[in-house]
Amino acid sequence: MYLSRLEIQGFKTFAKKTVLDFPNQNKNRQALTVIVGPNGSGKSNTADAVRWCLGEQSLKLLRGKKTEDIIFSGSKTRAKSGFAEVTMVINNEDKAMGIDYSEVTITRRVYRDGTSEYLLNGKPVRLSDIQILLADAGVGQRSYSVIGQGMVDHVLTSSPEERKIFFDDATGVRGFQIKRHQSMLKLEKASENLAEVEMLLEEIRPRLRSLKRQISRLERREQIEKELADIQRSYFGASWWTLRSQMKEVKNELEEIKFQIEQKKSELEKGDTELLSMEQKEESGSNDDQLKAQAKYKLAQNKLSEARTQEFEAQRALELAKIRTQSNWTPLPLIQIIKELDEILTLPIDSADKILNLVKKLRGRLTRPSEELIVDPKMASALEQVKAKVTKSQEELSVAEKELDAANQQTTGSKTHIFEFQRELRKLQNEIHTRQNERNRIQIDVARIETKLENLDREMSEQAPNLKDEILKVAPAKMVNNPEALRESMLNLRHQLELIGGIDEETVSEYTQTLERHDFLDGQVTDIRSAIEKTEKIVDELDEQIQKQSETAFKKINEEFQKYFKVLFGGGSCSLIKVKASETDSANSEEEKITLDRAMEALAEEKIEENSETLESIMHRVKKRKDEVAGIEIHATPPGKRLKALNLLSGGERALTSIALLSAIMATNPSPFVILDEVDAALDEANTMRFANILDELRKLTQFIVITHNRATMERADLLYGVTMNDDGISNLLSVNLQDIEKNGTARR
Repeated sequence: MYLSRLEIQGFKTFAKKTVLDFPNQNKNRQALTVIVGPNGSGKSNTADAVRWCLGEQSLKLLRGKKTEDIIFSGSKTRAKSGFAEVTMVINNEDKAMGIDYSEVTITRRVYRDGTSEYLLNGKPVRLSDIQILLADAGVGQRSYSVIGQGMVDHVLTSSPEERKIFFDDATGVRGFQIKRHQSMLKLEKASENLAEVEMLLEEIRPRLRSLKRQISRLERREQIEKELADIQRSYFGASWWTLRSQMKEVKNELEEIKFQIEQKKSELEKGDTELLSMEQKEESGSNDDQLKAQAKYKLAQNKLSEARTQEFEAQRALELAKIRTQSNWTPLPLIQIIKELDEILTLPIDSADKILNLVKKLRGRLTRPSEELIVDPKMASALEQVKAKVTKSQEELSVAEKELDAANQQTTGSKTHIFEFQRELRKLQNEIHTRQNERNRIQIDVARIETKLENLDREMSEQAPNLKDEILKVAPAKMVNNPEALRESMLNLRHQLELIGGIDEETVSEYTQTLERHDFLDGQVTDIRSAIEKTEKIVDELDEQIQKQSETAFKKINEEFQKYFKVLFGGGSCSLIKVKASETDSANSEEEKITLDRAMEALAEEKIEENSETLESIMHRVKKRKDEVAGIEIHATPPGKRLKALNLLSGGERALTSIALLSAIMATNPSPFVILDEVDAALDEANTMRFANILDELRKLTQFIVITHNRATMERADLLYGVTMNDDGISNLLSVNLQDIEKNGTARR
């Protein structure tokens, strides 16, 4: 994997499209490309272009203050550009990058209105996608892949926290660190989500319990209603068809009595006709006393018949009143029972009689009365009066009958047979009266049954309208022996329904919605907890991998650092020391730093949603998972000196120390390509030669693109680019392939 081409257009001083091609290996070494040019020609802008294309967000590191500063601002002869674009073409034939392309093109473009975009092989992508892809390949915009102008000793002057980012790249764990950082943010956000969801559940649960109690009552109500419907079907069916059967029997009996009465009346009419004929033949023997006695007897018979009719009507009215009263009786409502009990409790103890009366009254209202106990005083009094009238009429008839017998005995013997016939007719009349009394009794029974049927029909219409047609249409297969027992059960179930009361349909809907929301949130809690567990496992695995790889690579870098330090300085000592998190807590937080969090904040936040509160227990674990290593300290002591503090080194010593460290890192974990911008500017001629020798050694591992003024470095180049700038303020590019000079003795532009 190596950088094969760089295209720049509209970026800083490169107004027109400029293409830099980089050769491949040369004699089993990576090609060395050197970019030269006078000061101010814009050659360092090529390094800035690469850094920017790799995703650099800090305008300060790009030597600018605002986005427009990196877009060509125009000159006297050329208008300003509307956008800046840099494209890096990377040869990926060895598939070092985790993408199935032999050539990978990365493009970054920004417009003057601030709109920007990233392209991967011509397709829009996010910055995070590019950063992860490059990090996995060992390339990063803030790593040692691009060492900008004046940044050669930045690793020495930076804080321990900034050095840690640099060494994360150097040890090859940057990709793991990015993934770990994202996982940690996910862990924190997941814990916040969990806290919020559990808080919502705590708000929902009391209402859900209340609704559940109401729904349980509704379920109990439905169960009672079903049981009530079964009992109503049995009770009403048995009662209705039993009454219908009784009605049929009573009506048959009534028809039989009526038939007998009609027969007797027919015989009586026939006898009266025959008697009249007999009396007409014996007109001479009749006297006034006998006629008066006969008239009195007839009158007494009529009065008795009328009295008996009145008695029948009064008896019928009383019986119907009893039935209606019993049918209309309902249990006393619970509220009224409580009210009357409270009234009893408020009475003084010495009011025993009053308490007893109230208790009797309450008991009477709670117990369904029998027909025998239901008596309307007015109707009972009217019946007694009618009965007295019947008794009196019977007595008058008896007296009239005796008077008639006496009058008949005074007549002549020739009329004896008439008198006997009259007595037979009176017997027939008495039999008719007896049959009429029986008819009246049966008619009362018919009225009673009819009234019960009417009341039962009304009760079915009110209490079980949906069952009425079924009950009236088909008789039950099995009749109930004791319907009244079922009635008591039916009344009890109705009472239970009254206690339960009605439930609003909106309650059922609210319960369903609340339950669905509760179950959804409960499922979310399960999912979040599962996600937290999985993320923690990922963090553990990443920590283990980071720790293992970092320790091995850091140890080797330290060894290589000491090696190259001695090569460059001709002796001396140096070392790298890890600084624990607790040792850097007191650092100045106001100083501007490129910390790990800041370096990856934009990357990680793209994938994490914003949430609120956190769970204490999970957040405690999250805090415990923070990286223990917060920074890296560097100690360097040139030969013949006892200095260890880096700020006491001279400019040249800092440059040599930085180069030694960079060389150690590139020897341990070589980046696919490295761009060095005037890192040898502070070196003298001897150290420049040493630096050039080190580059020759490291070219076996890494592709170098070096921006320099030093001749020793230029002499080692395979390809030389020259950058010039005319009065129009635009950087122009010249190229010399030194391999052609070796072969042909000439150079091609």
